[in-house]
Amino acid sequence: MYAIVQVGGRQYRATPGDRLVVDRMEVEPGSELQLPDVRMLVAEAGDAGATQVGRPRLEDVFVAATAVSHFRGPKLLVFKYKPKKRYRRKRGFRAELTELRIDGISLSSASSPTQSVESVPEAVTKAPSRRSAAPKKADSSRAQAEEPGTAAAPVVAARKPRRAAPGKASNTDPGAELPGGHEEIADGA
Repeated sequence: MYAIVQVGGRQYRATPGDRLVVDRMEVEPGSELQLPDVRMLVAEAGDAGATQVGRPRLEDVFVAATAVSHFRGPKLLVFKYKPKKRYRRKRGFRAELTELRIDGISLSSASSPTQSVESVPEAVTKAPSRRSAAPKKADSSRAQAEEPGTAAAPVVAARKPRRAAPGKASNTDPGAELPGGHEEIADGA
């Protein structure tokens, strides 16, 4: 029997006795913990029970594990390069990792270890549904017009004035420049 368990946003196949390398977890090496986010429980040939698939996770199924050690992964080189611009950046990256030893798969929380790794409340982890729209921002012009005893005027978007063709002065704009950079001379001066 094995379980598909999600730890740190990634899914792993967990069989009792396996060692998993996961992203750094805030646990002490040697401490026992339980991984509650079991996505699937697969019964192999000769196992009692049937395969269970969670939607999205299985309730009352936990994977018991022991934190073996913390370590850093191999160095990865990150090289940024832009051709013909003399732009080169070379950086290194090493992932912070935790090694877990899978002790067993329990079907209820009573037989599992005492420490739980992911104890985030359910309300915090739920993403907003796609059907609910984001709250709209208040329109400041409407908010000012909605005083008691006054009717709100409809909001009409102001149009931009048209630009004159290049090299031609606009008839509507008296301060527009004339072709050649000359200004219009007033008659009284």
